[in-house]
Order: sequence, then structure tokens, then C-alpha cells
Amino acid sequence: MLEKILRRTARFSEKKPFVMVTIVLIITVLAGLAATNIKSQTSFEKMLPQDDPIIKTLYEVRDNFGGTDVITICIKLKPSDSFDKVNDIRDPRVLRYIKFLEEDLNGIDGITSINSPADIIIQKNGGKVPNDLNTVKEIYDSLPDKEKSRIFNSEYSMVTINAFTDAGGDQNKLLRVMDNVNERIDDSPTPPGVEVICTGTPPMRKLMDNLMKESQSFTTALGGIGVLLILFLYFRKPISAVMPLMPVIIAVIWTGGIMGIFGIPLDMATAGIGSLLLGMGIDYGIHLMHRYEEERKKKNEPMDKAIETAVVSTGTAVFATTATTVVGFLALVFAPLPMMANLGKVCALGIFFCMVSVITLLPALIIIEERYVMPFFKKIKNKR
Repeated sequence: MLEKILRRTARFSEKKPFVMVTIVLIITVLAGLAATNIKSQTSFEKMLPQDDPIIKTLYEVRDNFGGTDVITICIKLKPSDSFDKVNDIRDPRVLRYIKFLEEDLNGIDGITSINSPADIIIQKNGGKVPNDLNTVKEIYDSLPDKEKSRIFNSEYSMVTINAFTDAGGDQNKLLRVMDNVNERIDDSPTPPGVEVICTGTPPMRKLMDNLMKESQSFTTALGGIGVLLILFLYFRKPISAVMPLMPVIIAVIWTGGIMGIFGIPLDMATAGIGSLLLGMGIDYGIHLMHRYEEERKKKNEPMDKAIETAVVSTGTAVFATTATTVVGFLALVFAPLPMMANLGKVCALGIFFCMVSVITLLPALIIIEERYVMPFFKKIKNKR
């Protein structure tokens, strides 16, 4: 049954290579459009079992008491050449700046509450910011030691603002909140000699989102260049080096499309799927190309016979290899961690797509190269 399907596929690719390429390209375009729907996921709780009592309770706390994620806005001294720079974080200009940020950031959708330990100094001064540093020092010195340690650090170079958000596992909302917070901080009247940096879980999640996307693009590109270089060293011909790589790239796009269709997120586990598939899926194309060249050069088989033999012989082995690899990855689907289950789904589908694209697309590309491309270049070369 399998050999029959492979034989028919090979014959169709040999007789109608451009039709086969067109079919694959149409599927690839549709998959590419679906891949734009992939959502990134950096929420820690989303990487854990959703039916666990700890996670359920976390959602209940958010629903009843507001956000549990805290954006810690750190205001600290920095080197500056300004003559009127802030030299002590207790400077009234810093306190006025804290009050300004609290009022400004409180209007952001997704920020449930905002406060700073330094607010107590303003409260002790009748709700107004003290006019001079000495007054701030007097109020500060009058506070209990335990309360002092919560306001400023021991060097008087840092103070914080805590902004609570209810974004939770909503990745889009969290990114929107962080963008709004950063934009308003950038536009705020920061005193000279002071810098503002956001830290805490939400900023780290935004950082992770950026790094995952950068890593996905970088590792896939780097892996593709590395594989292409090795293929060129092996085949010694540019076109022959590119052809085994194309089906794997197609498979990566198909995998992205499935992720977009079924809502499989881009997380820490699935971010490297591109380079992973490039490394694992390229073997199939190399085996098929090598077997075809063996049939043509060593056995002097005609083109149609050589491509059929190559597809049937290597296709059977590739199918068995793919089946065992897919089963191994599917075991991850039953892992209690959703992140690991997503990795299993994506890897299993990706390897399967590598096999399908190699069996369908690569034979058609081989035929197009030998029947149309190479004669065309030879004709141009002879005219010279």
C-alpha cells in the first residue's frame, strides 16, 4: 500500500512537476497566512496545569482582589554632567516626580493600583511634597527604622514605585500595558541625574517575548545558513545544495500554520522549532537526492525510472524513520506540563511535514532542474 502511494506520487511529480510545485506553494501560502495568528506565551501560570488548585486559586485571587503581577518601577541615581543633578534620592524633585508618575500611570487600562513606599513622606507633610531636602530628611529620620528600610536604600540612591496589573495570562493585554507604561515614563519629566527602569514579572515577560521572537528568527536563519553550507560542500552545486533545504523550509512554514490554526503558542519550548526541524528534517532530502544521483550516474537509469526508484526506496525508509520519531515526540503530549505537551505536538507535526514535503516537492524540483533548468544553462553557455 505504501509503495503504491509512493510510486504514484513519484510518477505524478515526474509527469507534472510544475503542478506539484504549484500545489505545494498554494498550501504554503495558506499556511504562512495562518502562521501570522501564532501568539506568544510567557505567562508562568499558563505553562502549568490549568486544573491545579494552585493555579485555580491564583485566578480566583485576581478576580476578587485585582492584579497579582507587580511592575516595580525603579528610580535611581545615574552619572550626569548637569549642574543641578539630583545627588540624593530624597530630593523633593524626585518625590514630585513619583507623585506625577503615580497619577499618570494610574490612568492606564490594566493598572489596578499604584503606590510607592515614599508616599508616607508626603502624607507626613500634610499631603504635600516638602519644598526642601532638609524637611524630607527630618520626616524620614522621624520614622521607625523598619519603615525607613522600605522607602530608600542605604545609599539613598534608589526608590521604587509598585504598579499592580490584572493582565495575568493575557499576553496581548500585558504587552499593551507595558508599552503604555514605558511610553509614559519616556515622556515624563525625569529630574536630571535620575534614570527610571521597570523590572518585576511583567517587564521580564515582555523581555522574554522579545527574546523568544528574536531567538526564533536568529536560530532558524543561522541553522539554515549552516545546513546550506554543508549541503554545498557535499553536492558541490548551488542548485543541488538548495533543493534538499527547500522542502524543510516549507515544512517549517506548514508547522507554523498549524500552530496558528490550533492555537499552539510560541513559548520557551517551541521557540526553537525552526532550527530543530532544519536539523532533523534535512536528512530525508539528502537521502532522496543521493539515491537519485546514484540511479542516474552509476546505473544509467532514465529520469522517470530513477526518480521512481529513489522515491519508493528512500520513501519507505523515511516513512519508518518518521513514524518512530513522531511516536517519540507524541509521548511528550501526555506530559503534565502544557509547555512540554506543546513541544511534542509541534515536533511531531513538523517531522511529519518534513517527510511529506520531501516526498512530494523534492522529486518535482529534481525533475525541473534536470529537465528544464540545466538544459537552459547549457544552451546559454553554448551560445557564448
